[in-house]
Amino acid sequence: MSWRESLGHMAREAAGWLLVLALFYSPWDEGGTTGRAIHNLNWILGAMFCLWIGQRLLLPNEKRNGITKSGRFPAVISGLILLFGWAMALNAHSIADADYSVLLPLRSVWPNGPGSSDFSLSVALMTRVTLGLGCLFVVTQLSRDSRWLLRIWWAIGLAGGSIALLGLLQKATGAPMILWRPLYEGEAPVTTFFATYYYHGNAGAFLNLILPAVLGLAFRYLTRPCHPAVRALWVTVSLLVLVAVFSDTSRMGQFIAVLILLALFFVFATGMSRRVRHLELRTVAIALLVSLLALWAVTQASHLDQSLGRWDSFRSTWTRDARWTVDKVAIAALPRAGAAGFGPGSFSAIFPYLRNGGGLEEGKWIFLHDDYLQTLLEWGWFGGALWGAIFFGGMVCAIAGLTSKGRDWYPRQRFLLLLALVAFCGVALHAAVDFPLQISSIELYVATYLGICWGSAGWPRKQ
Repeated sequence: MSWRESLGHMAREAAGWLLVLALFYSPWDEGGTTGRAIHNLNWILGAMFCLWIGQRLLLPNEKRNGITKSGRFPAVISGLILLFGWAMALNAHSIADADYSVLLPLRSVWPNGPGSSDFSLSVALMTRVTLGLGCLFVVTQLSRDSRWLLRIWWAIGLAGGSIALLGLLQKATGAPMILWRPLYEGEAPVTTFFATYYYHGNAGAFLNLILPAVLGLAFRYLTRPCHPAVRALWVTVSLLVLVAVFSDTSRMGQFIAVLILLALFFVFATGMSRRVRHLELRTVAIALLVSLLALWAVTQASHLDQSLGRWDSFRSTWTRDARWTVDKVAIAALPRAGAAGFGPGSFSAIFPYLRNGGGLEEGKWIFLHDDYLQTLLEWGWFGGALWGAIFFGGMVCAIAGLTSKGRDWYPRQRFLLLLALVAFCGVALHAAVDFPLQISSIELYVATYLGICWGSAGWPRKQ
């Protein structure tokens, strides 16, 4: 092996480990919701993508993980998204002044052409979009290696399990703020945080994203020979994540978790009927007893009854939720958004001008509680169609691979693809009533699952 090939393989491995680092780092840094957390994640993903480009330049053609014939469609759509988004950002007609809540005009390159309503917000979002799509394609290529597929699977499970454990510890100890930070003088207590997420809806969406992966790993190691420590690890992590999902106060998160559990029940039932004969009855009984005791202990410490009690007020609060009024304002503004929209990431800047006469009280809305509506406002129907193609196209690609009888894959590939599809459907449903796809840590996990879904079309046959 020449020195170029050695460097190329090192660059590819380093890119993969940077992806693992990002999967751990992003949810731990305040859920990826602050400017600093987003900035740091951008640097990690940027370094990962540069290493990936480097390995393509160093390795010979026959050893590269290039774009397959089936991967050309997402590559073309991603290119159109970047071209359209950056054109809107660089041709911005104004920039928002947050102090006075006004849009200051800018001299744009094409004054009569489509352009963003806020230059700075659009450039910031397009930087994230560029790196997120780069992450998608790195995962697409890495997923062809069954070893890296398992590493990504473990990283998702361990990172998610650590967040679930943190949230439960904070609940058990009555933490006043994230990571037990004391409240500042005059600061109002925050009752909606869980783990590192200030908003319980985002925490619920993240936990539901990692729930299928964690339960899938527990099922995998319960039904095959492995070290007892590995089996104990994933059974424990599964219990923590399950309790965390229902300890979080997001009702939509709990509802989607129930749907995910029902879907996974049918997935696991088929495999369990074939593999349960390999388990000893004594082992099953002991594992079940320990699991029930651990579940009871964690439930008592996490104040699960308080979280589930929010359903008692569901009927009286659901119809009076301000998100429905905001949605009506957004729907009424769609004709004004047109084909090009108001600009990527510009919702918080343009919404004060849209809500006049909408019956809304004064207040700042950073995100719309509907990712699909917000996408149409910011990107227009043309940009929205492009995002729909890359987003739901990955789901269609995964379904096509799972239903095809000619795919001779490793069991871990087919199983993880099915788990990714279940998680993906969950976040797609949650995005209709919340804004999980606007949070950088959740975006990273969605891009990872999308990369697995799109990458499945080019997975090699089992060797």
